[in-house]
Amino acid sequence: MNTKGVSSLIIQNRLLSQAKSRMRNSSAGIAAAAKSNSGNNNALVDSLKNKANQSSYGLSEAQEEQKETYTSMQKAAESVRSRSEKLLSWPSKTWEEMTDEEKAKYKTDAVAEVTNLVSDYNLMIASLKDAGGTVDGVYLKQMKGYFQNAQKQLEELGITADADGKLSVNKEKLEGADALLLKAAFGEEGTFVDDIGKRAENVIANAKTNLALINKNQYAGNYTYNKYGSDIFDVLAGGSQYSSKG
Repeated sequence: MNTKGVSSLIIQNRLLSQAKSRMRNSSAGIAAAAKSNSGNNNALVDSLKNKANQSSYGLSEAQEEQKETYTSMQKAAESVRSRSEKLLSWPSKTWEEMTDEEKAKYKTDAVAEVTNLVSDYNLMIASLKDAGGTVDGVYLKQMKGYFQNAQKQLEELGITADADGKLSVNKEKLEGADALLLKAAFGEEGTFVDDIGKRAENVIANAKTNLALINKNQYAGNYTYNKYGSDIFDVLAGGSQYSSKG
């Protein structure tokens, strides 16, 4: 059906119906725009577009903070997962097969990777605490539990935790540790690194879910597209390139 043949009254009623369902927070403003522009359909469309843009792209301060928190959480958890996988994959040879030079290189690389892992882990812990959701709290508690399970072994290597679960590294102690002890603590399945790397997967999924919900709220008031892929406002203004025959 050619929209130019639709009466002005029908167009306005359809437009208002779409706007009310998509822009709940600005329904009063939409009604006022419709009333003031009842004699001019293009002006009505422009007015409603402006109100859609104003209402659909704004998040509250609290939502903005949550978005930043979950974005940081996702990034930190992805890095924790990546560094954990890297540590667990070193070295490809068994310890007995490695030369002294290979063992020395492993130690240097492992110390650097563990130090960076701790930094990323602390960012993840901080974001879980800041987010404050029930699921976030569960993962935070689990992370603390993983440290407690390996506390003695980690403290011997210079890694300690505070009450919030954040880790600190005594670099001198870590660098002076035996390379085989480093491998046992950070390069084997069932270790602290293995545990937090696996749980980081869940943290990433949780962050993505919350970001999707926040983004959905952010754009919930935005106008949508019709079945032909054209903006509903463009159709009402006669700007669609498609007819009812497709």
